[in-house]
Amino acid sequence: MTTIYCVRHGQSEANLAQIMQGSKIDTPLTKLGQQQALAAKAKLANVSFDAVYASPLKRAVQTANLISSTTPTLDERLVEFDYGTWNGQLLTDLYAQYPMYFDEHHNLLPNSWEVSGGPTYAQVTAKLESFLAGVTKKHPDQTLLVVSHGFTLKLLAALLLDIGNLQNLSEPANASLTKLLVTPDTQTLVYYGK
Repeated sequence: MTTIYCVRHGQSEANLAQIMQGSKIDTPLTKLGQQQALAAKAKLANVSFDAVYASPLKRAVQTANLISSTTPTLDERLVEFDYGTWNGQLLTDLYAQYPMYFDEHHNLLPNSWEVSGGPTYAQVTAKLESFLAGVTKKHPDQTLLVVSHGFTLKLLAALLLDIGNLQNLSEPANASLTKLLVTPDTQTLVYYGK
């Protein structure tokens, strides 16, 4: 069984500025984001990682480097969801202009890609399935650290839980922990956004 600890990156400059931060927005961590990453490191102090994987975006790489001294393997399949033309826009403007694509908790609703030009959930989920299958095969009976992004980790959890309605699941908070147990035949979500 492969044990995977997933961590969302710490607060980034775009998070602080309340900007839609998808795969095309690459801002570093804030001071608070660095502190959040160190707090995640403290929570994982008793865990020994055999390998570390991270999204290649700055905020994820910085978080991985603050948590572990192991050089992360950068994997494009872990990048944040691409919000298309919405990348870089103020969240308040998007909520006002496209209320039909957000629920009352500001969870992104399906089919936003028809307006934003980003990928579908199914396209991103297929990449995450490929990533899980690959690391499970490469690291059987090992423990991994995976540093990624809020919506990407939400899609990963939805994949494991087979959730059809994504607004039933909020994005995990910055630097929160999600634990997975994966075998070639099973995928278990132990906890999410802790």
